[in-house]
Amino acid sequence: MVSFFLAPFIGLALLVTLSTAIGLIPMRKLIEVREAKHELKQGSAGFIRTTSGWFVIVLWLAFSWFLATVLGDWWASGDLGGAIDRGLIRLEILLEILAALSDE
Repeated sequence: MVSFFLAPFIGLALLVTLSTAIGLIPMRKLIEVREAKHELKQGSAGFIRTTSGWFVIVLWLAFSWFLATVLGDWWASGDLGGAIDRGLIRLEILLEILAALSDE
């Protein structure tokens, strides 16, 4: 059985591996679009593809950040349930900040 102290580190290793595996596909597509030498004018197919690629990458980074904060909090406090609750509060604050920024 894995020590309770080591469980967050194992979770972190799994998170990094999974996050990298998931992020490879959108990053590869984004690089291909950038290298395709399409005109990136507003409304063009290349511009829309590039924008949607960045959106996927932002979602991937946000999800990875959220899981990393929960794992770090779990390691520091030793309380998984509390770490998840505090992570959801941090996520709510982040979403409120993003909503406020999108209103401008």
